[in-house]
Amino acid sequence: MPVILGIDTGGTYTDSVIVDAVSRQVLCKAKAFTTRQDLLCGIAQSLDRMHYAHPDEIVMVCLSTTLATNAVVEGQSDRVGALLLGRDAAGSLPAVQVRRLRGTLDIKGRILEDISPEEIIAAANAFRGQVDAVAISGFASVRNPVHEARVRQIIQQELDVPVVCAHELSSALGFQERTVTAVLNAALIPNIRALIDSTDLALAQRKIHAPIMIVKGDGSLMRAEYARSRPIETVLSGPAASIVGGLFLSGVSDALLLDMGGTTTDLAEVKNGRVTISAAGATVSGWRTQLRAAEISTFGAGGDSRLHWAPDGQLSIGPQRVLPLCVAGIRNPKLAEELRHYVPPADYMLFEEQVCECYAFVRPPRYRSMNPQEQQLQNLLKDGPHSLFYLAHHMQKDAEKLGLSALVQQGVLQRCGLTPTDLLHVRGDMTRWNTDAARQGAQLMAERHSLPLADFLQTAFDTVQNRLKETCIQAAADFAHSNISLQDSSARFFLNGHSSLLQTEIRLKRPVVALGAPVAAWLPEVCRSLHTELIIPEHAEVANAVGAAVGQVMVTAEALIRPDQYHKGYIVHSASGSQWFEQLPEAEAWAEQTLRDYVCGLAAQAGGGQLTIDCRAVPTYTPSFTGGQRTFIQTKITATVLGSPQWTEPSKEC
Repeated sequence: MPVILGIDTGGTYTDSVIVDAVSRQVLCKAKAFTTRQDLLCGIAQSLDRMHYAHPDEIVMVCLSTTLATNAVVEGQSDRVGALLLGRDAAGSLPAVQVRRLRGTLDIKGRILEDISPEEIIAAANAFRGQVDAVAISGFASVRNPVHEARVRQIIQQELDVPVVCAHELSSALGFQERTVTAVLNAALIPNIRALIDSTDLALAQRKIHAPIMIVKGDGSLMRAEYARSRPIETVLSGPAASIVGGLFLSGVSDALLLDMGGTTTDLAEVKNGRVTISAAGATVSGWRTQLRAAEISTFGAGGDSRLHWAPDGQLSIGPQRVLPLCVAGIRNPKLAEELRHYVPPADYMLFEEQVCECYAFVRPPRYRSMNPQEQQLQNLLKDGPHSLFYLAHHMQKDAEKLGLSALVQQGVLQRCGLTPTDLLHVRGDMTRWNTDAARQGAQLMAERHSLPLADFLQTAFDTVQNRLKETCIQAAADFAHSNISLQDSSARFFLNGHSSLLQTEIRLKRPVVALGAPVAAWLPEVCRSLHTELIIPEHAEVANAVGAAVGQVMVTAEALIRPDQYHKGYIVHSASGSQWFEQLPEAEAWAEQTLRDYVCGLAAQAGGGQLTIDCRAVPTYTPSFTGGQRTFIQTKITATVLGSPQWTEPSKEC
């Protein structure tokens, strides 16, 4: 019986499922903690907990992940040197070094200034030892990629690092966004290679010999080897997989789909069984890219989001992710007693820290050696997490002056704190981990504001549920392309309870399909307050892994035909280069065939077979107000190929 193995490596958990390749039934499933310092460990534990005894029946492995997104958000990606040809960037770039080189094209792709090999070699020498990858982006390179290709050839001769060309990642105009896309792609290559290598090793150790596919940000699949050079495609892979899994598991065609993970809650609008693909390109941690990705609203409120007292005295949630105290208490069984013992005076002022927070050591700093304080911290934390005031006591320093937040940002330490997961342990909804550590953390947070524990817990539960309610309302407004922000004081007047003569009621017009392990505890009250139906499908807690297992291969590309302003005829611009034609029908025929060959080739590389292709041409003319002949402006041809992931070598039919 052929089966498909789906794996989702998230920021908190790694999930695995086995799906029957024919009936599409979920046969078994398991969860394990994601081990960021060694991904192999978490993947192996998740696989072993399924206790699946027939590895020879696995014909394909499908992988989704949030690691690429998390690496960008947390600043954990590699150092990139950016080479810009012909023009400076319009804004900042996520690169450690940026150099502008000669090699100018006009908007039509014609060469105005050639490249300088000597200048390129000098740039390579400047990058040597300072960058881990190089991104090359030329103005109008999508019209003519010859300069980018020649620069890459020279850089590869000089440096032993990955080299990325922007024109290979996007065929759209927009020099700034295309450059950002190339830089992020270069930065993420080691992260995704580490994930694929860890998955390969875990599978080999279990005698699983099947091709690996990875979910892209638009929910489709690509072959793992293809992802090694285009890791940027995996940004938003996790949320996209949850959409595919949610649609498959629920069977609904119209809904608000909500996925509550450890770090974020992601929402998507489903219409007629489909999710809109963002026309503007995905934004990742503030960086606008040219990635095809599902239109998703993401909010920093998940099961492991940090609960903290804000300066105004209000309890807040997120957006930072922390290790729940109940989990930290498993790693250090004496943590609850430590929290009771090492308590600051009631009048001790806290600014960045919370009274219950603890820290765990993750890894040494990147690109530098540890200083004496960091070495002392490593020694103190070698037996597991410890509380802030335990560390301050043993280091003989004021707690607020330890500067631990900076080490968290660098990935050296992990903060542990009170989370929604801890609240569920205190209330008795969960008993999986150390309830005593969670309860002691909640007690300290309550005492900080002179509240009885029961009152604090009610406030905390209300805070989480109100935040989830706000995410649903804000997402609905976002999908309607409204500029309304619930952070605006006028909007909050109607959203929050108040004593005016007005009573406000907000209703969602569609059901909520809720996915993720914690949704059964949090979403019933949220949906009641929004007067809508809640649907939690079977296997909702592993929907991402299911979505990975049931996905398809899809590739889209565009070509543009425009009149030649200097000579009679037409120019076709495509990823394959530019071509001149005397007649428009000739140009259209060549563009369509070139696109068909291009997308079919990419789909085959990505692992697709049984390919079907849709090719559409949209001409644009100036309007005629006098009844005369209209003027041709351009024709945009879009080719989309869809195929089933192949269990053997990819098919090339189209």
